[in-house]
Amino acid sequence: MAQRLEQQAGLTDIQLDHIRRLEQACNAFEGLTMKLNWGRLRRRPTGQVNDFLFFEEDELAGFLALYSFSQTEAEVSAMTHPDHRRRGIFGRLLSAARQELKQRNIPDFLFICEQASRSGLSTMKSIGARYEFTEHKMVLAQPVKPSTNPQFEMRPAGPEDLAEMVRLDELCFGISGEVTRRHLEEGLVDLGRLLLIAAIEEQTIGKIQVTRIGSEAYISGFCVYPAFRGQGYGTAILTITAERLVAGGHHNITLEVATDNRRALALYERCGFKVVTAYDYYRLAVTG
Repeated sequence: MAQRLEQQAGLTDIQLDHIRRLEQACNAFEGLTMKLNWGRLRRRPTGQVNDFLFFEEDELAGFLALYSFSQTEAEVSAMTHPDHRRRGIFGRLLSAARQELKQRNIPDFLFICEQASRSGLSTMKSIGARYEFTEHKMVLAQPVKPSTNPQFEMRPAGPEDLAEMVRLDELCFGISGEVTRRHLEEGLVDLGRLLLIAAIEEQTIGKIQVTRIGSEAYISGFCVYPAFRGQGYGTAILTITAERLVAGGHHNITLEVATDNRRALALYERCGFKVVTAYDYYRLAVTG
């Protein structure tokens, strides 16, 4: 059987179609909702290898994707076709990804493993990856009007808001300034992403980001300064964002939240979101 491993810096439409069909096969086999970050897959930088595709004949049998948001770790989504498992495909993909991260001096893998995936959990155990945390995936089931209506404005962010957004991410998420600045700069010029600022007159109170792909929309980077929490602003910002997305034809709206962030989880539920699955994150040293 002819086999080949492709290491890609950027993905073609044909390769994306192969990945989509492999995702569908894996999801159907175990009843999953795999996290592949399609917005980034469609906009991969052409100067950096992030995607590894393993073909048997002309069928994509395995796929591994790297998402490096910082220099300390690379998140990993990986899958093997149910008909091609137990043939060492994941091991070959992982070996190739390990060599890539060694060249980039990134020390850790951070694997994304859906809790419902028995095969995924077994793989994490077999490679010695260490559990770190869990996130819920939530979808908007029914938009809910906020009980309060605080007065503020929401507008698209511009370059002049960059420093303020960096401060928000550092304060609310503990992300280093260099990492969040690079990510936010990309968001300001990416047509598929929308950064919004919530402000009272000239004072920024929070921000939110939306990644849009067809009828789908993914909400992230949502935060409010501590001084403005507990006053209805968070609920209003999220609700207004969801209403605008639905009005724009985006009917599949999702977000993710750490399972131990009870305050945020309660806020999202008040706004009409419900939990549909959970992703466990596992850490493994690249040189291990």
